[in-house]
Amino acid sequence: MLISAGWTKWLALAAVVALLWIARGVLPPFIIAGILAYLLLPLVDEIEERLHIRHAFAALFVFAAFLAIIGTIGWLAGARLGDELRALSREGPSIIENVIVRLTGGQEIDVLGQTVTSRELGRRIEAQIQGELGTPSQAIQAIRTGVDITFGLILVVLALVYMLIDGHTFWRYWLRFVPDEHRAHVDTVSAEIHRVLGRYLRGQLVLIFLMSMLTFVVLEWGFRLPYALWIGFVTGVLEVIPLIGPFTAAAIASTVGFAQGGPTEAAGLIIVYAVLRQVEDQLVMPIVVGRAVHVHPLATIFAVVVGERMAGVLGMVLAVPVAAAIKVVLDYAYPRTAPRIQLPEGVALREDALASRPIVRAPVNPPS
Repeated sequence: MLISAGWTKWLALAAVVALLWIARGVLPPFIIAGILAYLLLPLVDEIEERLHIRHAFAALFVFAAFLAIIGTIGWLAGARLGDELRALSREGPSIIENVIVRLTGGQEIDVLGQTVTSRELGRRIEAQIQGELGTPSQAIQAIRTGVDITFGLILVVLALVYMLIDGHTFWRYWLRFVPDEHRAHVDTVSAEIHRVLGRYLRGQLVLIFLMSMLTFVVLEWGFRLPYALWIGFVTGVLEVIPLIGPFTAAAIASTVGFAQGGPTEAAGLIIVYAVLRQVEDQLVMPIVVGRAVHVHPLATIFAVVVGERMAGVLGMVLAVPVAAAIKVVLDYAYPRTAPRIQLPEGVALREDALASRPIVRAPVNPPS
C-alpha cells in the first residue's frame, strides 16, 4: 500500500520532532548559538550592505568583534567575579550560620527532638555542606561538569560561526519543504515571528546589562554589600527567567544583607529590588520591548512551568518567546473579530456594550 505525499510529509515531520526529543540533551549549545546568531545576524546584514563585502567576511568580522567584547568584559570583571565566587563558596556556610543566629536571637531551638544552639545548628549545616562538597564522588562530578561545560562552549562557538555565515541559507533550505500553496502564509507568519522575537531578545540583552549595572551600583555604594558584582551579575541573568528569576535574585541579595546587617538591611534590599522591578516594568520594558511580546500573565505562568518540566532552566528561559511565537501563529490563523450579537426588535442594550460590539437587529416573528 502506497502512502500519499501528504502523509509522507507529516510522517517526516513527526520523525524530526521525535529525533529532536530524543536528542534534547545535546540541544542547549545549539539553542544558545541560535539565540546569539539571531541577535547578531542583523548586524552582519547591515555591515554587508554598507561596506559591500561578502556575507562570510561580514559574519567573521562580527564574530571577532563579539569575542573581543566578551574577552574585554571578562578581563575587566572576571578577576573580581572569580574572587567573589571563591569567597562566597568559602564563606557561604558562615552566612547561613549568621542568618540562623539572627533569626533565633542566639537562643536554643528544638530540632527533631534535640535541643541545640543556633550556632551549633549553623555549624552542623556548614559541616554537612562541606562534607558533600568534599566527597570524592562530588569531585569526580565536578570534573565531569567542567569537561561538559568546556565541550559545550566549543560547540556554541562552532555553531555560532556557521549560523552567522549560513543562517539565511538554513531558512531557505527548510522553506523548500513547505508546499507552494502554503509558502506565502509561512513567509508572512515567520516574518512576524522574526519581528517579535528579535525585539524580545534584543530587549532582554539590554535588560540584563542595565539590571546588572544598576544592581551592582546600588549594592556596592549604597549598601556596601559583599559580593556586589557577583550578585549584580546574577540579578541581570535571572531577569531572563520570568516570574521566578526576579524573586530568586531578591532572595539572594536579602539573605546576604540579613547576614551582614540584620532585618533592617534585608528590608532595605527588598525595597530596592521592588523599586528596580518597577523601573524595569514601567520604563525599560516599554522602551526596549514595547508590546511586541504581549502574552497573558496566566499563559506566561503556564509556559514557564511547562518549560521547566521539559528542559529545566533553559526551558524556563525559552518559555516566553516560544509562547509568543505560538500566539503569532494563532492570531494569524484565527484573527480577532468582534462577535455579532443579534437582538430582537425593542430590546435595549447598555451603551458601553453598544460601543464595543456591532449589533444586528433580528426581526421578531409574530406568534402563530
